[in-house]
Amino acid sequence: MEEQIYFKETSIQARRPDDILSKKIEREVSPFCRTMISKTVDQLRLADHSLVLEIGFKSREYLPFLFQKGTGIGYYGNNISETVVLGALSAPALKINEGTAQFSLAKENGTLAIGNDFFDGCFTVNTIYFWKDPVAHLKEIYRVLRPGGKFSLAFMEKNIGVDLPWTRSDFTFYDTNEVKTFFSKVGFADVEVKQMTEEITGQNGKGIVRPFVNVVGRK
Repeated sequence: MEEQIYFKETSIQARRPDDILSKKIEREVSPFCRTMISKTVDQLRLADHSLVLEIGFKSREYLPFLFQKGTGIGYYGNNISETVVLGALSAPALKINEGTAQFSLAKENGTLAIGNDFFDGCFTVNTIYFWKDPVAHLKEIYRVLRPGGKFSLAFMEKNIGVDLPWTRSDFTFYDTNEVKTFFSKVGFADVEVKQMTEEITGQNGKGIVRPFVNVVGRK
């Protein structure tokens, strides 16, 4: 019999996120993330009772997939959108492998209100385009990971992203070598790059296979 898991409420910081940017992320990025998310999570190789952070979670739809990776996984998700966070907090509880989940507002500068060496894994999908200082964000992620913890990042390369119809000037795209350099500057070791694909449904209703890149580093 499956155990009850509870989506714990966490304090909402007394600040308003950039609503325009938040809505852009929710509207333009999240519809295409489901396959990217599952493949990005896979790279963490989560064990029982792992603590895992997601930077910029989009919804809780894929949490059942994550909680099947082990027993008693503790998930922490943040997002700059108060609407997204409150929606996650108010949703009904799930019952999967004794996992727990917490949600909170994120700061746009990437600062994390969490102590050092806390998480076993961290992942993020399609968020790097909005980071004003990617190295600063990665330094915070590195800080909160335990020694040996992994960070898995998925993104679309510059040569693909700039041609998408929903991207605008406020998206900053990178090529793989640039992202690898960011990882190295922060101190991540054993950096691995994998070329992957996801299948999405186009406006004509037909399936489209689109490439993306996954970069994984270990603290």
